[in-house]
Amino acid sequence: MQKTSRNILLDIFKVIAALFVIGTHCGFLFEYSEVASQTITNGVFRIAVPFFFCVNGFFLYNVFNDDRIQKWFKRVGILYLIWMLFYTYFWAYLNDFNLMKMILTIIFGFNHLWYLAALLLGGLLLYQLRNISNKLLIVGTFILFLIGIIIQYLGQLHVFSEQLLLDKLMNYPPLHRNFLLFALPLLSIGYVIKRANFHTKLSKSFAISLLILSLVLLVAENLITYYFITGEAILNTYISYIFLAPALLITAFTFTVSSNLNSKLLSSYSIALYLIHPLIIFLILRFFKLDSTPLTFITIILSVIASYALIQLNKKLKYIL
Repeated sequence: MQKTSRNILLDIFKVIAALFVIGTHCGFLFEYSEVASQTITNGVFRIAVPFFFCVNGFFLYNVFNDDRIQKWFKRVGILYLIWMLFYTYFWAYLNDFNLMKMILTIIFGFNHLWYLAALLLGGLLLYQLRNISNKLLIVGTFILFLIGIIIQYLGQLHVFSEQLLLDKLMNYPPLHRNFLLFALPLLSIGYVIKRANFHTKLSKSFAISLLILSLVLLVAENLITYYFITGEAILNTYISYIFLAPALLITAFTFTVSSNLNSKLLSSYSIALYLIHPLIIFLILRFFKLDSTPLTFITIILSVIASYALIQLNKKLKYIL
């Protein structure tokens, strides 16, 4: 039977976003150009996680409407637990079983797994707010996102340098990069886009203009903060993410890339690449000394191979992807 051709642009974007995450964690271009690394790797590439949250918010609309919140919570919760156990060596053993650090890591997530922890709680909170009007939801969550930005700057600029404990707290990423101040705003935007069918109402020219304008805004914000505000400090969050992430989501539905490729397979690759790449980086650096850019490409190649193995394994052992 002939397969139905479908638009796979969103899934392509998700795979590219996963590769962006790898590039960020490997420090792509760092040895060649500090400015290029700052702009591309620590700026543009970091749109990946905000984009993932936006996509999840978009599909949570159907989850809520179909009353599948318990099934969704179970799936994400099990996924989080499995991968936290998988990386136990890194967050427990390497921290010398420091109880406080372990508790905080379990709550906020190890390394890249903070995304799943924030998604889990952010999704549940959005479910409680699902009946709020679009306008109130967007305005309210934008304020939350702005609070997170402010906390980040207070930390990076060491406004409370004379109060060491407070300064350390302000520089603790989970204080601003969490389910409430980061995940919820982006989930809400994706949710509202779907609820209002906003992604079906824009022309191609408007969508591409929105995408370009958002990208320019991100690069400008990145360079301004780098040269005039924070210096060499790397920010986790830029305010322009709240514009670029939905612009990418809308573009994925406005333009069409038709293919018989398995959409679910592409989606699985994006998840697998995201989850497995830190282990690949660790193993490479354990045995070889590489510059950032070659490390990026080798990590991508090995992560693709490992992802294929995970996808095959997931057919027999559910919930690992």
